[in-house]
Amino acid sequence: MSTTTTTNNRMPRPVYAVAGAGELAYRQLLKLSGMADLRAELPARVEALRSEIPARVEQFRAELPARVDALRAELPGRVEQFRAELPSRVEALRTEVPAAVNTFVQEAAQVYSGLVALGEKVVDGARTRRTRPVKTTATVTRPAKKTVKKAVPAKATKATKATKATKATKTTRPAKTA
Repeated sequence: MSTTTTTNNRMPRPVYAVAGAGELAYRQLLKLSGMADLRAELPARVEALRSEIPARVEQFRAELPARVDALRAELPGRVEQFRAELPSRVEALRTEVPAAVNTFVQEAAQVYSGLVALGEKVVDGARTRRTRPVKTTATVTRPAKKTVKKAVPAKATKATKATKATKATKTTRPAKTA
């Protein structure tokens, strides 16, 4: 299994997965800022619950003895039913668990691949922001005439970059005439 992506990037896939997970966490943090409305409602909800809770507790206390008696009566029947169903449940689990594990592994691999893809976008976006070529200013040449022409830079290719690197250009201004 290869640890690098097929896009000829130099970083291993786990690095991209971490970057993708970080991006998802960042997106979730951005969503938290929208929860300010909920925070504003919180004191009112707390006050409403403070008034409701004592009544609910009293109702639960009143119903509790009857519920305990009903559960005591049901318990022996439930235990016998569980004992009878246990062998068939274990057999069903033996057949279902491997399929469930395979499904879980496939879903985990999909999530991982999604994180790697998102991480590649994040890292590549950071690379392009960091390594964008700096716009160079055009060289101004001033001929003997009174007109000024600006040289428009052409799209640089490998050949023009090589010739620019070999030529040393220096712009000089003509001597001023008095």
